Amino acid sequence: MSEENNQEVVVSPLDVVQQEINRLKSDLDAEQVRARGYRDELFKLRSVVHDFFSERFEGDEDDANVNRDDVNELLGDIGADLLQQEFEGRVTITYSFTVKAESEDEAREIVENAVSGLENQIDAGNDDSYSEESIEVDF
Repeated sequence: MSEENNQEVVVSPLDVVQQEINRLKSDLDAEQVRARGYRDELFKLRSVVHDFFSERFEGDEDDANVNRDDVNELLGDIGADLLQQEFEGRVTITYSFTVKAESEDEAREIVENAVSGLENQIDAGNDDSYSEESIEVDF
């Protein structure tokens, strides 16, 4: 082995400190860029909200008329979740079927069990609900 390959690399404490200072400066620069982005977004949002309400006040009036669609428009413009409301509905489904069974009662039970199993196939959503009100089977 030659002496050139056996040389130790000596790092002074001052070099280590300087490297840490450079890393911290780089991190600080990145955070300042991120903070400026947040500030710019805040100013944009403030402008959008101000414009929204400015358009709805007429003259020296103290009240503005705002409906759900208006608010959802504003929320959409600023990237927020839209307001939701509950809707209740009723669905009636008529089935025609042929069932082989030993009796009408057994046939009725087969159909009722098959139809009541449909509840597991309905995706009511996160906060929504579904309830089966009645099953009527006629022969």
